[in-house]
Amino acid sequence: MSHERYKIGLLVANIVDDFSNQIAKGAMEAAEKLDADLFIFPGKYIGLEYLYAQSDAKYEYQYNSLFDVAARAGLDYLIVAIGTIAYACDDERKLEIMRSLGDTPKLCLAADLEGYDTINFDNRTGIAQAVEYLAGQGKKHIGMLAGDFHNNDCVERCEAYKETMERLGLEIGEGYIRECDISFKCEPQVRDYLDSVSGLDAIVCTNDEVAKVLYNELIARDIRIGCDIAVTGFDDLPYAAELEPPLASIKADAVEMGRCAVVKAVNYLSGREDNNHLVPTQFIPRNSSSSKGELYHAPETIFKGSREEIMNNLSSYLRERQVDSAGFDPDATLEKFNDLLGFLEDNFIDKPADEDILMEAVRITNRFFTMDFMAINRLVRIYNLADGVFHWVVKRCHKDSVIYLRRLYEYIYKRIANELLKDYRELQDGYIDRTHVNNIFIRDTLMFDRGSEDMYSSTLRRVSDIGGMTSYIYLLDEPVNHQVGMHFNADCDWYFKAYCYGHDTFAVPPAEQKLAAWQMFRNAHLPDRRFTVVVTDLYSAELQYGIALIEPKDTEFLCDLELLTYQLSSSMKTIGLLNMQESILADLHSRNMALDEMSKIDELTGIFNRRGFYLAAERLIKDTEAGTEMVVCFADMENLKLVNDQYGHMEGDFSLRFLADSMLMIFGDGAVVGRMGGDEYAAIAPLSSCGTPEEIRARKDKLISDHAGKSGKPYKINMSMGLYTCVCENTYDLRAAIDKADDLLYAEKAKRKKEI
Repeated sequence: MSHERYKIGLLVANIVDDFSNQIAKGAMEAAEKLDADLFIFPGKYIGLEYLYAQSDAKYEYQYNSLFDVAARAGLDYLIVAIGTIAYACDDERKLEIMRSLGDTPKLCLAADLEGYDTINFDNRTGIAQAVEYLAGQGKKHIGMLAGDFHNNDCVERCEAYKETMERLGLEIGEGYIRECDISFKCEPQVRDYLDSVSGLDAIVCTNDEVAKVLYNELIARDIRIGCDIAVTGFDDLPYAAELEPPLASIKADAVEMGRCAVVKAVNYLSGREDNNHLVPTQFIPRNSSSSKGELYHAPETIFKGSREEIMNNLSSYLRERQVDSAGFDPDATLEKFNDLLGFLEDNFIDKPADEDILMEAVRITNRFFTMDFMAINRLVRIYNLADGVFHWVVKRCHKDSVIYLRRLYEYIYKRIANELLKDYRELQDGYIDRTHVNNIFIRDTLMFDRGSEDMYSSTLRRVSDIGGMTSYIYLLDEPVNHQVGMHFNADCDWYFKAYCYGHDTFAVPPAEQKLAAWQMFRNAHLPDRRFTVVVTDLYSAELQYGIALIEPKDTEFLCDLELLTYQLSSSMKTIGLLNMQESILADLHSRNMALDEMSKIDELTGIFNRRGFYLAAERLIKDTEAGTEMVVCFADMENLKLVNDQYGHMEGDFSLRFLADSMLMIFGDGAVVGRMGGDEYAAIAPLSSCGTPEEIRARKDKLISDHAGKSGKPYKINMSMGLYTCVCENTYDLRAAIDKADDLLYAEKAKRKKEI
C-alpha cells in the first residue's frame, strides 16, 4: 500500500432493523475487499421525541450520542444513512445534522441534500414497474400508502406512482394517496385508510414495513391478499418472500447500497471521479400482487412443460424467493436438479429401474445434502420441490419402477427430516450456548469483587464468547448526565480502560489511560491489519458511561449487538457502583480513623487523653525490645485551683497547656505523653532516650524556671512528678508502673510546700 489505510465511518440507524443491518453488511464486505478500516456507529432515530414518553423507547435517544463521537473521531470519511436516521425530519433538519458532524468529507445515503454527495435507490423505475404490473393484472383502482413526505424517497416514490398512473390512463381517486409513518407505528393510519377509502383493488406501499402492517389489517378484516386486493412493498427485505402470501416487492438492495457507499468513499479519498448516485431497483412479482399463480410462485406449477421450461421455472422460483442468501448458490442447485431430473427421466420413465439404479439415484440426491444451504427455511423449499419432482415422475413412471421411486422418496424424506432435526438441534444448542454466555455475563457482573481494572478486563473476555475478535472499553472520567434534548459533547477526556484480543485481556495502566476522542480510533492497540469495528454506546437511563469498540467475527454479530450493549452497560454500571461503594467505604474508613484519633486526643492540650495514652503506651511497649528499661512518670500541676479562683479559668487552661508542652519537651520524641484528667499527666519513655529520673527532674526545673522569667505571669506554674524505673512487658506491667509512679508523686508532694 502506498498510503495509510483509509479509515471510514458508517453512521446508521437501529442495527437490528433490516435496512440498517443490510447496509452495514454491504459496507463490511466492500471495506474488506478494498482494504479499508471501517467503523460502524449504530444509533437510533432522530426526530422521534414523541416516542420517548413510551417506556419501551424512553432511552433510545442515548444511542445517538455515538454520532457526536463519530464527528470527533478524526476519520477520513463519513458515510451517513441520514435518510433512515432522520426519516421523520425535513431536509433543513437533516442538513443541520450533517453539518453537526464537522468538516470530515461525508456521503448521504437515501437522501438528496444540497452540498453533499449522495447515493439513493432508483425509486422511480421500481415503482413504475410495480404499477405497470398491477395494471397488467387488470387492477384499475390502485391506491398508495405513500409514507412520510419529509422523506425524499417517499416523495419520489409517490411522484413515480402518480406519473405512471397518469401515463396508463388510470384515475387516482379521492383519498387514494395517504401519507403515513414508514415504520410499524403506521398501524392507526393504515386502519383509517382502509376505513375511509373503498373500492381499491391494489395498494402500493412505500416500503415492506408498511406492507407488513397492511397485511395484518387485511387479514384481520378477512380480506384475501392477492385475490380480493393486491399488495406491493418496497425494499424486498428478507422477510418479504416469507410472508403468506409472499409479498411482491421492489428489490432495493441495501447490501449493494452499503457496498457502493464504501467504494465511493475510497474513490473520493484516492482522488478518483465517481458519478454513481443510484442503486438500481426491480419489481419482483409474487402472490400478493396476482391471483393467477405465476409459475415461480407455487411449486405445484413448476413441473409443467418441457425439461427446459421446468428448469426455467425452477430458476425463477429459487431466485425470486430469495433463497440465494448467504451460503446458497442457485446455479449449483439448478445444476443438481437438472442432473436429478435427467437421471429420473432416463431410468424411471423410459425403462424399468432396479437396485443399482436406485443406489445411483440415492447418490445423486445425496449431493443436495452436502451443500451449504441446509437452513430450515431452505429445506422446506427443497422439500416442496422434491415433492413436485416425485409427482412429475410418478405420473409418467414405468410400472416396474414405481416401487423403486417410492423407496427413493422414502429415503429423501427421511434425509430431509434428519436435516431438519439436525438444524433444530443446532439452533437449540446455539440458543443454549448463547443463554449460557448471557448467564456468565450476568454472573460475572454480580460477582465482581476485584479491583476495577480487572473487572473491565473480565467483562471484555465475555465479548469474545459472543463473537468479538478484539474489543476495547473507553470510559468518561465520571458518568455524564445526558437527557432528552441535551447535546452530548464527546470533545472531552476519555479513559482507555481495557482491551481484549480473543480471550487474552489487558488492563491499561492508569498513566496511559487518558486520551482525546480521536485517539480512541487510532491508538496503538487496535489491530495492525485491516479491520471493521462496531462502536456501541454504554449507558444507563440518563447516564452516559462511555463506549466500546468491538471487532465482529462475522456479520451475524450485528444481530446480537443490542443485547450485548445492554450487558456491557450493566457491567459498567455495576463497576461504577462498586467503585462508588469502595470510595464511600474508603472515605468512611478515613473519617472513622480521624474520629478514632480524635477520640484519643485531649481537646484542651492536644496531647493524648487517658484512653489514647494507654493505647499508645501499649504500642510503644509492644514495639520495644523485650527487657528494655523504661521510665514511667505520673505528674500533676501545683495550685491549679488557686490559679482558677484568682485569675480565671482561661489562665488555668493556659497553665494546663503549658505543662502538656513541657512534658513533651522533657521526655522527647520517643515518649508517650498524656493528660489523665484534671491537672494530672502521665508519660512513658525508654530510659535510654529520656535519661535518668534525676536528669528528667533537672530538665523540668530548668524549663519551669525559664518560663517564670519570661512569661510575665503573676503566678508561678509548676508540677510535681513521680518517676518510676522498670521493665514493662505488657499492659498489666504498665498499669502497675503508673500506680508506683503515682505513689512516688504523692511522696514528693508531701515534702514540698504549696507555692503561688
